[in-house]
Parts: sequence; structure tokens; C-alpha cells
Amino acid sequence: MIGNMPFVCLPVDDDPHPQSARGIIERGAISLLSEYGKPQFDAPSDGWLGRHCTRQKVRMSGLWNNNHVGEPYDPEFLEVMESYVRTNV
Repeated sequence: MIGNMPFVCLPVDDDPHPQSARGIIERGAISLLSEYGKPQFDAPSDGWLGRHCTRQKVRMSGLWNNNHVGEPYDPEFLEVMESYVRTNV
């Protein structure tokens, strides 16, 4: 249940494109959290609506996303994200 999960909004004010900070953070976070093509470490709950989605990548990744779910995780995105966290905390 997402209502019980903590979250933070991180303002990244740049134009969205693949090499922008926003693009790097989005791509990195999705590839880190995705379980697409990997052994499931933290599977969604049995009641997660994504299990009924017609898109295989959504069902198998555990995320409501088709983009970047099968990409390899690049830990360098954490440095970009950290710089935004430090300036916005």
C-alpha cells in the first residue's frame, strides 16, 4: 500500500532530455528499482494492480513503467541525485 510508504519530492529544475539531471535520475532510479529480467528481490504485493496490466514490462518489473526497466543500473546516478538532495534539504 503506497499510503504507508514515505516519499520525498526532489525538485530538479532543468529541461527534460536524456542527458539532463532529471533524465539521469529518472533512468537510474527506474533501472535500480526494476525487477524486469532479474530474480525478484522485493516483489509487489499480491493485490498490486500492475499484475493485471497488459504490458509485460509493467507486470515483470514491479513498476508502472515501460521505459528503462530493462536497462542496467548505473550507480553514478546517485551522485547526481545526492547533489540535488544536498541543495534542497
